[in-house]
Amino acid sequence: MDSVSTQPETSAEQKKFALSNYWEARVMERAKVIVSQMDMCQCEKCFFDVCALVLNKLPPQYTTTDKGNLMIKVPATSAKAELELTILISRSAKMVRDRPMH
Repeated sequence: MDSVSTQPETSAEQKKFALSNYWEARVMERAKVIVSQMDMCQCEKCFFDVCALVLNKLPPQYTTTDKGNLMIKVPATSAKAELELTILISRSAKMVRDRPMH
């Protein structure tokens, strides 16, 4: 009977596939800009708290390939999606600013 390996693939195959949530990098990139423009603590803890609040409100969009990431990126970069993301990050940043956890 053949067994299914639960071990990670070889290094060549690891380069082909990677599990990633499209929103994680996008939120961090956009939050960096918004948080830097706000009158709030600029420490790493506050930044990650903002990102965590936002990511917990977004539906996960996991991909395993660059092609999959590009397919998600197209609808996610519409003007409406950008505005909604900016509003969500701004609201989360205000929450952290008003009640920092450090």
